[in-house]
Amino acid sequence: MYWACILITCIQLTYCKVLVPPTTVLDWWQNSIVYEIFPLSFKDSNGDGSGDFKGITEKLDYIVDLGVTAIWLTPFFESPLESGGYDITNYLDVQHVFGTLDDFKDLLNTAHSKNLKVIMDLVPNHTSDKHIWFEKSAKNETDYADYYIWKDAKNQEDVIKNNATPIVPNNWQMICGGNAWTWHNTRKQFYFSQFIKNLPDLNFRNKNVHKEMRNVLNYWIKLGIDGIRVDALRHVYESEILDDEPILDENMALNYLNLDHIYTIDQDEVYDLIKEWRLLLDDFKENDHYTRIIMTESYSNTSVLFKYYISGAEVPTNFNLLENYRYTPKDFEREIENWITKMPVGATFNSVLQNHDKQRFTTSYGTELTDGMNALSLFLPGVSIVYYGGEIGMEDISDEVNYARSPMQWDDTNYAGFTNSTHEPWVAIHPDYVTRNVQTENNNPKSYLNFFKSVSKLRQTETFKRGGLAIDIFNNNTVFVLTRFLPEHENYTLIINMDTNYTQRVRLSDQISNLHDILTIVVGSENSNFNPGNSISTTEWLTLSPGATIVLTDNLISTSSSIPVDDTATKSTPSSSTQLYITSRIVLLCLFLITIFNL
Repeated sequence: MYWACILITCIQLTYCKVLVPPTTVLDWWQNSIVYEIFPLSFKDSNGDGSGDFKGITEKLDYIVDLGVTAIWLTPFFESPLESGGYDITNYLDVQHVFGTLDDFKDLLNTAHSKNLKVIMDLVPNHTSDKHIWFEKSAKNETDYADYYIWKDAKNQEDVIKNNATPIVPNNWQMICGGNAWTWHNTRKQFYFSQFIKNLPDLNFRNKNVHKEMRNVLNYWIKLGIDGIRVDALRHVYESEILDDEPILDENMALNYLNLDHIYTIDQDEVYDLIKEWRLLLDDFKENDHYTRIIMTESYSNTSVLFKYYISGAEVPTNFNLLENYRYTPKDFEREIENWITKMPVGATFNSVLQNHDKQRFTTSYGTELTDGMNALSLFLPGVSIVYYGGEIGMEDISDEVNYARSPMQWDDTNYAGFTNSTHEPWVAIHPDYVTRNVQTENNNPKSYLNFFKSVSKLRQTETFKRGGLAIDIFNNNTVFVLTRFLPEHENYTLIINMDTNYTQRVRLSDQISNLHDILTIVVGSENSNFNPGNSISTTEWLTLSPGATIVLTDNLISTSSSIPVDDTATKSTPSSSTQLYITSRIVLLCLFLITIFNL
């Protein structure tokens, strides 16, 4: 009976929002805002229509002003740029369109002088078919023969003797369409590609490939990078078994989506690879006591990603919040809870709501929810990964491949200030740049940009660094409420009306009993009609226009007039509330003590 009382007490403490703060100081990355930059599209400094290192350097003050603490650069290595820079021909040099290696060093040093970290995109799964390694491997040169994955045709003997049409080794498919095996007439074998034909997969079962990639890491770490973001990590290893992958639906056409990828993704060896790179980065840390982080890109199940944590990755990127473009509050609650309550003890949560491979959320959710999505990204604990242009509400362009990679919209001049030349940008600029750009929004207190800045500043508070998270849902799954709290510190509450068609009315005290009676508005979206400094009562009705977003605090109560409330509104329907905690596991700790002491 005694143990039951202890457990009940722990549960009561948890629902009273009692938090045990961490005993250690946060490392630099654990509460960071990571700003993804697609270099081709950020800022062109020399008028050739393509973004470059000097352009990024020129805009570092802007990035710092956003509250960003780290920039992540998508690939800038030597490349023919046939696949957005992910087709690399030399890992130890930069693509000339971005500038010189000295230009990169200047970017790195200037960023560090402004206390900005720089994270590099590492692409280990494949190279360009123009890489010297592949060219030598295709010639079957001894030292490079097995750098890539080569297999005979099923009818190899007949091909060699009678010039028969080669038959592929199995049914493995490329993600971008077609069989994953490409015949090479010089070598007289098939090579394997998981993405497209010009991106042959490296063979990580070859020890020399491991050495090559360690050399790459050594080179860039010594140059000064602060971390790596590992592209397509789940694809790095393939099974040595060459059997066909199971077909999911025999009545459907054979394609990548119709296969169960038991041989081509999420192989166990990938965990050892993370450990190998973690040891390498930690060797540097032993000398200077500075952490270089590993971020990963894998659209894998959380069970796989949680093993990334255990293997040594600080940020196994959490894509669960952008998997579906029409998530409701309950969907977000489910995905946040599934990660934050199940990740390994001591792990740090992370979130990303848009990136270079997905629709921008202004396109998918609508302009009404731009502030709401930005606020959600910044309000969640741990690492917030944001995408350039998201802070001003940039939308997709009409381009089949580069829809989310259009040039940054700096002002309303020709080509949105991306380039000062008459030379057209490498890809089209969205026509809304005339009104949606940094310069215009910077001068509008209610703009997306200034809303973003207001929320990002909160991440420097102790509440956001170390506090807990609570989620509530109001009005039949339309209004999303998140609270960040920390005992003896100010609390913050985010309210998003995710219904972009109808006004919603809520009374916070109906479901949240431990908020202060009077809260102060930190910031409100342009469509919210709530202004900073005004106060509201949690026992009164709040009227939220479609898509409206507001942030409230129990600190700095203003004497300004209160926001008008609606006393005639119908009472909201209570929904379930989830208390999520990132800094302690009180119940688990007590259960552990119960077991140890046989209570």
